[in-house]
Amino acid sequence: MRLLLISAFGVAGTLARYWLQGFVQQRAGAGFPMGTLIVNLTACLALGVVSEYAMRHIAFPPDWRIGITVGFFGAYSTFSTFSLETMKMLDEGDWLRASAYLAASIVGGLLAVRLGMRMGGAI
Repeated sequence: MRLLLISAFGVAGTLARYWLQGFVQQRAGAGFPMGTLIVNLTACLALGVVSEYAMRHIAFPPDWRIGITVGFFGAYSTFSTFSLETMKMLDEGDWLRASAYLAASIVGGLLAVRLGMRMGGAI
């Protein structure tokens, strides 16, 4: 059941991202990745709502919780998960760990993309 829910919510998240990103980008033009920015910010807002309100006040079975968070938000944008995890560390007062996670994610992500680009160009 869990895998079915992850798959179903994953499809919904993928389609939502595809539609919203295209819709926004078509109207904003190609000068700035506004579609991606809007997807990432709406994912953060929605995951914040789901993690705090819905998960506390609505009795979601564990499989549905995983389906929504991993399936939908994993397909819609992992930036929201990154942001939620960082915020939890900050809320716990763990500034050092949060800073390390931010730095490793951003700098490491940029370096990994550059490395991948170089590897892809060398093939």
